[in-house]
Amino acid sequence: MKTAFIINPAAGRGKTKKLWPVLRNLLIPETVFEEHYTTGHGHASKLAGVLENKGVKRIVIVGGDGTLHEVINGLKKKEAVMGVIPTGTGNDFCRSIGIPADPRSAIRILSEGRIRKLDLGCVNNRFFINVAGVGFDAQVAQEINKGIKWLTGSPAYLVAVVKLIMTYRNIPLQIILDNNTKIHLNSFLLAVGNAQYYGGGMRIVPSAVPDDGYFHICAAGDVRKRDVLITLPKIFSGKHMDHPLVRGYTAKEIEISSDCRAVVHADGEIIGHLPAKFSILPRELKLLVPAR
Repeated sequence: MKTAFIINPAAGRGKTKKLWPVLRNLLIPETVFEEHYTTGHGHASKLAGVLENKGVKRIVIVGGDGTLHEVINGLKKKEAVMGVIPTGTGNDFCRSIGIPADPRSAIRILSEGRIRKLDLGCVNNRFFINVAGVGFDAQVAQEINKGIKWLTGSPAYLVAVVKLIMTYRNIPLQIILDNNTKIHLNSFLLAVGNAQYYGGGMRIVPSAVPDDGYFHICAAGDVRKRDVLITLPKIFSGKHMDHPLVRGYTAKEIEISSDCRAVVHADGEIIGHLPAKFSILPRELKLLVPAR
């Protein structure tokens, strides 16, 4: 089976461009493959669509979470088996499903791994694989995308937090879970997780399982700024969920609205503003993962 590699040479602050020739030499000799390099934002989506139309059955991403997000939004039928060689800075999705952080180890999955069918999230017609949401984390994502180009991963997230924390105001949310449970919440943030991590290792939704058919939700209520600064380090272990104003929920469908004009992010990409409607697509994506 021919493998098409979508390579983002800019991923990992440019390290992928230097690393890929090394990784290519680690492929088993029998591998039949072709290489496609991205040239800018959105190009990975276009490449994925072209490869799908050509009938390519296996597509491997060499890049980070942003490249993965683009590719899943470029594939319409989701029939190809996908692989990920993590060469980005955060690689949060690979962390959630056990793909090794070392790309030299991860490339062995192409020949030794197994196929796992994973859920996909959809919010306002945009697919996401990791975490989406509204509130403070969406504002942080907007700040990072807008102006913090010299940092990535957790350092960029923390710089954006410090910059925004003094001016941010919690927002009133109206939430409907599975068309029956209604929640009114003055919220610091609401994260909808298909997987556990974002922001370069922050375990924002520790209960999330990417093939159980459910979204797992972290809803932080009307927390004060002092509480945020104290609790923020606990996000890396998931212990922020112990805070009395943080609640966890599960649902297959979610609707969120607000009287405020609040931005919505999906996998760290700003996709618009509230209202937002979330739906889960169970076991939609076929991904190569470690055999054990």
